[in-house]
Amino acid sequence: MTKRLHSHPHLFLGEHIEQVKRALQGILKWHSTNTITPQIKELSEKVVCLHDLGKGTRAFQDYIADPPKYKGDPGEKAHTPLSLVFSLAYARDEGWEELETLLLAAVVKGHHSRLPTIPEKKIGGVGSAAWDIDNFAGGERARILINQLNLIDYNALIKEAGIDFTNITKSGELSKDSTKLLLIAKKLLINKVIPKFLNVDIDEAVDYRLKTQLVFSMLLEADKAFLAVSNPEQYLNREVKDWQANWVDQYIGTPSDTFTNHLRQKARFDIDDSINQNENNKIYSLTAPTGIGKTLLAATWALKLREIISAASGTTPKIIIVLPYLSVIDQTAKIYGDLLKTGGVNADGAWLLTSHSLSDREYADWLEDEDKPFFVDTWRSELIITTYDQFLMSLMDPRSRYQMRFHNLCDALIIMDEVQSLPCKLWQPLDKIFKSLVNIGNSRILMMSATLPPFVSEAKPLLPAFETYFKKFERYKLCFRLESKLSLEHFCDELEDRLPFWLKDKKRVLITLNTRKSARKIRDALDSPVLKESGYPIYFISADVTPKDRLAVIQKIKKGNPCIVVSTQCIEAGVDIDMDIVIRDFAPLDSLIQISGRCNREGEKERCTVVVVDLVDENNKSYAEMIYDPTHLQSTRRLVDNISEIFEEQALDFANRFFKELAIKKDTGGIHLERFARWREDLPVHEILRGKEKKQYTFLVIDQDPSLKEDMAKANQEEDRWKRREAWRELAGRIAMVSVSIYARPQFNPRQIAIEHLGHWLLREGYYSNNRGLLVEGETMIL
Repeated sequence: MTKRLHSHPHLFLGEHIEQVKRALQGILKWHSTNTITPQIKELSEKVVCLHDLGKGTRAFQDYIADPPKYKGDPGEKAHTPLSLVFSLAYARDEGWEELETLLLAAVVKGHHSRLPTIPEKKIGGVGSAAWDIDNFAGGERARILINQLNLIDYNALIKEAGIDFTNITKSGELSKDSTKLLLIAKKLLINKVIPKFLNVDIDEAVDYRLKTQLVFSMLLEADKAFLAVSNPEQYLNREVKDWQANWVDQYIGTPSDTFTNHLRQKARFDIDDSINQNENNKIYSLTAPTGIGKTLLAATWALKLREIISAASGTTPKIIIVLPYLSVIDQTAKIYGDLLKTGGVNADGAWLLTSHSLSDREYADWLEDEDKPFFVDTWRSELIITTYDQFLMSLMDPRSRYQMRFHNLCDALIIMDEVQSLPCKLWQPLDKIFKSLVNIGNSRILMMSATLPPFVSEAKPLLPAFETYFKKFERYKLCFRLESKLSLEHFCDELEDRLPFWLKDKKRVLITLNTRKSARKIRDALDSPVLKESGYPIYFISADVTPKDRLAVIQKIKKGNPCIVVSTQCIEAGVDIDMDIVIRDFAPLDSLIQISGRCNREGEKERCTVVVVDLVDENNKSYAEMIYDPTHLQSTRRLVDNISEIFEEQALDFANRFFKELAIKKDTGGIHLERFARWREDLPVHEILRGKEKKQYTFLVIDQDPSLKEDMAKANQEEDRWKRREAWRELAGRIAMVSVSIYARPQFNPRQIAIEHLGHWLLREGYYSNNRGLLVEGETMIL
């Protein structure tokens, strides 16, 4: 009697494949027939049978019988390379089309790591790159595969997998020379499959990449569903939550009779009309002045369109809200939570889920604790609020940990706020990828900003006459003092001279600097005896302040009382505060317009002033040049040269001219688009988005969460490595909330100011102040 093969210690391979099939059918039901075409359905079902064929080796069966006690060669137990070879052999035997073969081979090879790369032309035939799809036919990998092929019970494998290898074995390719099978598989790739792929145009290549990611994503989730949760049927049964568009109306109620509120209401009426007239559009833009209420306008768009799509197709799209900054996520999550309260809903993760580094990883009280991580990681919610980083990695990063979420981006309503913060080198990739996503994935995308870059050419304005809204607002004017540079010392003197007048007139003043060092110096200069005697509060917001303190400060500022706020640029976009006076160190034009949105936001005062100065340090070096791209700064200087003032009504025109100039002068990411479409290795998505990370030291202000140290110790004591990893992940949000980071010179030793604890630095007493943030002197370089 043939001995059965296992896929997991407690599970036969055939049982696992049947479970993955059942899970896949559940996931397919979450999507529309526009997304799950007959081709996608067929490919997804094929890959379920192929993905674990390599588990039939003797080494893998020895390993899976008792994984902790396995002493053999780790390479011998690896199953994905062999699964790839079997898949290619079976594809050749069955006569599958070349592009289908490549898709299935890539998904099989990558399902425990990442999607593979397509080999680039090599000089002299030098070996394959680490992730190339064809790197199995030479060297050590080939030796291992040959050993594996010679030690398989093919009858048992055929029985478990339900795939017949009879033709392969009859041809003698396995019995006589296992090397021959590897060469045949590689020749199929190199001579037929890859040339066919490289011959398609760029648009078709992007479409093909997203189709591959869709199949990959659904397999990744289906492969784990029966293993990761205690009640898979509950997990796979999507109970659509009835988010209602009329909750927005109820939440707004009857606003006060102000000019700004009249414009907000008009914008909502215009968007209603636009939705009804353009419901079949797929990519929208919302360009509108700051303070118009874009968050609620976007909610109106998403919830109304969701109802329309659900009624027409029977498939209810998820809503995914993408934001660039963690501070804005907290604010946005509160608004959507309030919408649920307005509707009388006690929200849990099935209704609303936040996904970012500060998330608490909670889901719902009715769910078993051990099930919550999988529900959170797979975005099992009707509305997800996440960061640019998480969204773009789910969209573009080849690694399986991010790709498991990709299918959630299909049949979705995606709101991207503050898109002006995207770097220019993502413009070309996102133009093509967004167009492909709405085509292949049947999604809708709304891009929002007060200064919208024109990088997606087919976007339909949600407010067709958006220019008129800019012309109606008269809340601020930008005043430029750029004729000469101003030292930080002289700037401090100026501010100290103006301080008594601000106190007398009870002004709300925002001073925004470009570096933490300059912001700290201004904050300390203003915190004078005159200010202290008046009882006037001064608030400090920068990366030197823990997220916990920053959020608390923002809530204090929002109360509307007179105060002085000194900040870095982290307060620019999306933070809804209303100030009387704004002073800003020089920056690119989009940043200047964004910070202006914090000035007279409600429009209840006469036109207020945003003063722009050009600060330099003691070496006459511009603080702006320490932080910003020189092309952005030069373009801004050219636009405002010989101009002393820009009124709010003119801001849109200046912003359009600014972005047009960037589109000509900047790298808009053609190489990144090409590498994405052709499956080449590229820079990490996070690096394209944020730039190359400098070495940092991160310190925990442990007094802000006294029980955290003990909980860290408990997490570290978990014996099971998976439980230990999840315990640390559950603490990640708490750790981040009380953390501050600095860039340090090589001679800086963190032990001077902190104690090491389980891989983290706990800041010593006296090096942090709730009012001033991180207090470090000496060799530490804080920009």
